[in-house]
This record gives sequence, C-alpha cells and structure tokens, in this order.
Amino acid sequence: MAVEYLENNLDSVSNDSYSLAVATYALHLAKSDKAPEALKMLEDLQVQESDGGIHWSAKSNDETPAKQESIKYFYQPPPVDVEMTSYALLTYMTMNKTEKGLPIVRWLSGQRNANGGFSSTQDTVMALQALGAYAEKAYSPNLSMEFFVESGNENHNFSITNQNAIVLQSYEITDLDSSIKIHASGHGVAFAQVQYTYYRQNMRDNTPFFCTKELKEQKSGNRMELNLCCNYTIFGERSNMAVAEVQALSGYQFDNEEIDKLTNIEDLQRVELDKDDTRMNIYFNALDENPICLSLYSNAIYQIADQKPAQIRLYDYYNPEQQLKSDYSTRQTRSLADSCPDCWPEANSDETSSTNLQSNGGSSSSQRSSTNRASRTSCELNYLVMLFVSVIVYVLTLARF
Repeated sequence: MAVEYLENNLDSVSNDSYSLAVATYALHLAKSDKAPEALKMLEDLQVQESDGGIHWSAKSNDETPAKQESIKYFYQPPPVDVEMTSYALLTYMTMNKTEKGLPIVRWLSGQRNANGGFSSTQDTVMALQALGAYAEKAYSPNLSMEFFVESGNENHNFSITNQNAIVLQSYEITDLDSSIKIHASGHGVAFAQVQYTYYRQNMRDNTPFFCTKELKEQKSGNRMELNLCCNYTIFGERSNMAVAEVQALSGYQFDNEEIDKLTNIEDLQRVELDKDDTRMNIYFNALDENPICLSLYSNAIYQIADQKPAQIRLYDYYNPEQQLKSDYSTRQTRSLADSCPDCWPEANSDETSSTNLQSNGGSSSSQRSSTNRASRTSCELNYLVMLFVSVIVYVLTLARF
C-alpha cells in the first residue's frame, strides 16, 4: 500500500527535490516499476557545479548570486541539501552505477567539516551511509597510492595502502601565501581535504531570530531563573525546526525536575540536558513572529568567583546559516576573597589593616608591623620547641633499642 501510494503521487512532488529524493530511493528499494520514472524526475532537478560535482538543493534556482555571496563567509552546507543528495547517491548505489555516483561523492566530500561530519545529525547520518555505500562499490583490494603535496617551497608525501587506508594522515602548511597543489598516482580511490579557518570581529546583524532575556536570582543566588522569549523576525513566515542551546552559568546545573513543565508548551518538541546538566537543548517545532517564552531554572552546585557570561545559540536546524548568538550573566559577581574567605587570610588582613589605616590616620601602620613581627617571633619559637621535642623523642627511642 505504501509503494502504491508513492507511485500514485509522484507527480505531486515533481518540483520538491527532498520529497522526490526520498520517494525515489524508497521505490528503488521496493523494486517498483515506477522507479526509473522517479529517477528521471529527480535527475531533472539536479544542480551541476563548475568543478563537475552534482547535488540537489531546496533553494530556488532564481536566487541571485549576489545574495549568496553576501553570506558566503558564514557558509555551512544546508543539511537538507546534504540529506537529499545522499538519498540520490544511495539510489545509484542500489543500481550499481558507481560512475553516476562519483560526481555526487565529489560534492558531498566538499561539504564535510574538519572532523568528517556535516552541519547537523540527520544529514551526517545519511551522508556517511551514502559515502559508505559508495566506498563498498569502489573498494579495490590492490590499493596503492602516492600523494605529493606542494605549497611554495614546502612539500610532503603521503603513501596510502590497504594497511593504513583508514588512518588519518595530515600535514600542516605554514606557507599561506602560495597555492596548494596535490599530485596523485597509483591505483585506488582516496579522499584529500584542505582545512582552513579564520575569524571575523562582527557577524551578520540581520539575524532572523530575536530573544529577550531576564535573569532572576533566588535563594541568595543559589537558584537562578532565566526567562527567555524567542521569535522569528521575518514577518508572516515561520522557521523550520529551531534549536536553542543554552549554557548554564559556571557552577550551576539545570533543574531536571522542571523539564517536564516545558514539554507542555505549544510548539515545543522536546528538551534535553547535556554535558552533566550544564547545557540545555530546546527543540522548537517552528518559530514565527509570536514569541515563545520559557522559564529555565538552575541550581548552584559550587561557588565560582569572577563568573563569566553563559552562551545562548538559537539556529534553524535545516539552515544553520540562520542563527543567533547571545549571552547572559548575573548582575553581581563575587571576588575570590568573597567566595572563599578562609582561602585568602592575607588579603583579608591587608584589607582590615588598610581600613584601620584610613580610620586612625596612619597610626595602625606601626601597630600592624609590630603585630606581624610578634606573629613571626611566635611562629619561630613554636618551631624551635617542636624541633627540640622531636630530638628528645628520637634520642629516647634510640636508647630504648
């Protein structure tokens, strides 16, 4: 019945790349007679890259290059594009069409981050499954390759065999002004990646999300109530599923018992605690112009001096380019001496002496010096007495034996 439903509704998703990619893969797994027709429809929506790569995109083709360029520095591969392209690759692998999958592998490989994953969870799972299926088809028992990397006056060689094929080999390039050339020879398929990072002082100001924050201290600062209200700033539109990552203040843990109350809020999918209950992940079904307000509670587990702000990150799960980064902090922070008076007796003594100095017009300075000398003398006498007693005990012990 499910296969029949997909076959009868192919035309309704002819312009929906994501739905068509999932349906095409399902029909090929089911060996449906409509599978070739679905694949033809999917191929009509593919995007050809200048370097020969092929992928599928949820964005409309009439989006101007200028708009794409404006956010290029903040680029993360759209998870939905990676996911649907992975379904297309899996479809070709069910047909044993390895040569058809190579341009797709080229594009997917270019979207991976330095850790081997992608932007989010679902697209990483599907992409690694698809790349794994391709690797199984492209596997060669006679893998033997040599890579020569050249950058200005620097060069490095990599040798890849069946014995070290799954071992990551890396080389740090110090000459950043020269082009990087990679030469390969031998037999087999390998993956080479160049990673670079850079920093910007300011990010985009036209973020599509907005959040208000209010922090209330309870029980003398041992319990915190963070009131958070977030909404989507594009009027008349809704975001995809959005995720808010909220860090607890240093020394605090989120109250696990309060999570059940949050799940009853409309448009809230689920709430999870992470990193020993010091980070809360809040999943919204969607956000629109109407704010969704939450009250998050955390309890102090130990005292922290000079407390730094805690971070908040709100982003579109299927389009991480749309995100908001913010922070919150307490109104007052405790100094080291206030957090642990017993740990800083000298500091407290100096502060007391300084106060006396101001009130007594300087007369306490000599008193403090006399007191300090008396204290040192007392300590020295106590030390000599202890040493004398230890010597006597030692002599008596020797005499006993």
